[in-house]
Amino acid sequence: MNLSAVTDLKIRRNVALASFVTMQVGGRANYFAEPTTAEELAAVLVWAQEEKLPHFILGKGSNVVFDDEGYDGVVISMLRFRSEDLRREGSDVIAGAGVHLYRLAKFCCAQELAGGEFFANIPGTVGGAVFMNAGFSRIAGKKNETADVLKSVRLMDSKGREQIFLRSQLIFEYRKSKLPANTLVTEARFTLRPGDKTEIAAEMQANFDYRNIKQDLKHPSSGSVFKNPPAPCSSAGLLIERNGLKGKRIGGMMVSEKHGNYFINAGKGTCQDLKNLIEEVQTVIFVSEGIRLEPEVRIIPSK
Repeated sequence: MNLSAVTDLKIRRNVALASFVTMQVGGRANYFAEPTTAEELAAVLVWAQEEKLPHFILGKGSNVVFDDEGYDGVVISMLRFRSEDLRREGSDVIAGAGVHLYRLAKFCCAQELAGGEFFANIPGTVGGAVFMNAGFSRIAGKKNETADVLKSVRLMDSKGREQIFLRSQLIFEYRKSKLPANTLVTEARFTLRPGDKTEIAAEMQANFDYRNIKQDLKHPSSGSVFKNPPAPCSSAGLLIERNGLKGKRIGGMMVSEKHGNYFINAGKGTCQDLKNLIEEVQTVIFVSEGIRLEPEVRIIPSK
């Protein structure tokens, strides 16, 4: 192990991961890095490859839970990566991977550019939004997804080389992207449309109001646990509610009383509790409805 490289790259050892994910569970990372520039990120990736260590790219951690045993490799947090890098070019907005989506939405509003209001309601980063094709809508049957406004994305491979891909060169599905293997997002360009600042702000506020009423925001959670099944099936939340699973608890994890598709850490929950609760809910819904709910939250194994 090249320990001098660890020091030079400011890689930390034995870092508790629970504080970096919104569900607030998980073990410790063997190594943890927080690069701020493309050069630092490339150096960490090359180092991990040379040391034959697996790596995991982490954004805000709102859709990720680590195993209770932690992660036996390098967790690379992108929260500080070009987190202030926002600029406008015509009707396009270019953002670094570490930019928070709320900040992106506020920037678009200030620039009187519409189409990105839904970003304000997603607790994540630009890089994570592209990777997961994150979205939000308060209107049933309507989808507002990252891919809808994405024009291009800059990706870095495991050797630290960057390349720009157009939206048309990439494949996006519901809460999923198919980026080239062994790449990660360093920058995204979004194409928006001119809009009225007051109307944009009002749409953002309407989304916030909806979220405060419908979703459980008072407890640690990872947002929606399951993807919604395709139409004409009911949403995952309604299926869970219909089967009397609100309030169902295993260990410290509980199905929210407020929203069926929100699982909350009600106190000292563990990743294993979450996995057990997911399996229990999946079983009940499959037996009752004949529908296999697919998890949206990603549970990362230790190895």
